[in-house]
Amino acid sequence: MNKLLLLSFLTLSFAHVHAQNIDDEKVSFTYTQLPLVKIDEAYKSYEVVLDHRYEQANNDSTYLHEARQKLMLEFFQNAMANHQRTVDSLDRNYLMQMAQWEIQTNNGVKQPNGQPLVAPKQPVYPLQPIYPVLTPIFLHAPLAEAELTKNVQLQGFSEGTGEIKITLAVLPLQNIQLIERKSGTGSSTKYTYSAQYNLPIEITVETPKNGIIMKLRVQEGAESYAIGEYKSKYDYQLFMLNSKEQFMRDLERSARSKAIQGANDYLNNQIGFPVKTRYAELYAVKRFKDYDYSDVTTAFTYTIQALELVKNDRDRKSALPAIDKAIAAWNEVLFESNNYDAKARINDKVTAMIQCNLAELMMWKADFQNAELNLNLAIANGGKFKRHADDEKPFLADQKRRWEVNQ
Repeated sequence: MNKLLLLSFLTLSFAHVHAQNIDDEKVSFTYTQLPLVKIDEAYKSYEVVLDHRYEQANNDSTYLHEARQKLMLEFFQNAMANHQRTVDSLDRNYLMQMAQWEIQTNNGVKQPNGQPLVAPKQPVYPLQPIYPVLTPIFLHAPLAEAELTKNVQLQGFSEGTGEIKITLAVLPLQNIQLIERKSGTGSSTKYTYSAQYNLPIEITVETPKNGIIMKLRVQEGAESYAIGEYKSKYDYQLFMLNSKEQFMRDLERSARSKAIQGANDYLNNQIGFPVKTRYAELYAVKRFKDYDYSDVTTAFTYTIQALELVKNDRDRKSALPAIDKAIAAWNEVLFESNNYDAKARINDKVTAMIQCNLAELMMWKADFQNAELNLNLAIANGGKFKRHADDEKPFLADQKRRWEVNQ
């Protein structure tokens, strides 16, 4: 038994001596993201036009409010007429009784007990109808054109008229729901309030040559707006009683800002050329006493230098010689790959590491087929490189789609 334990210990120790230590490197660099919808390259400028779609909601609300007010006024007038008829009837009956009482009194008529006749009691009138006053309606505030021109900027294009026209129809706040969440107990009890709402924006993009190339609504999902925390729900109700109008204004302002930002992000993702930062995970081999990995270090250095050049052109053209140089350096190391000997200098782990690095380089030279092939080879190795390759595939697919659209 002791011999078996000793043999296991020696085996593990020997494997550790010969196990290459992979070094994870987080690398960031910038690049120009290509659009998913290609616009004629002849167009270099854009203009943003605001469609005040929320004004129709104001008009509808005002019309309904006035119609409701008119109807309630008619009910009030009818109720007042009925009330007056009832009052007149009561007064008429009372005056007739008083006339009879006065005549009898003047004629000396008394009660059987000799007491004077009791005057009729004044009538009890019904309550008078209250003049109807409706709660003031919430009308959406005017939105300035500057709010769009300041916050909607199509990257890769300049501002101008006559070429790309982007119309943003800002709709009204919809489906507002106030949500209460209670937490804690005793003196630690608190009530947290938020508002859920919808505020869509309709985007229309058109050019003189192609007409409308995009028309859809964005920001259609439910959004949340934080109201605040209170020790008592009655404090919240007091806040709403005192500040409901200001709350609605703040909510609308925040909702519009968020919706416009979302529309701007969507536009740049679909038709713009935004400069993005790529956070890539690359791999090298730490210094290892049994083997010389200077060729791996050189290939890694070439890779960093190549990726730094990606930002210079939308098509990465100026980076291609450096990318090819880095790929060649990695391929030279791969000639020594031996996936069947864990003690080999370029064993299965180092091989998978190199394949992940190659996939990154090949993606930026638009060699998507070989990039995916290398990711699949890394996946077959399992472990951390499988997780890495699985995580990278969606980004690779997105880059491939954008590249193909723009060819």
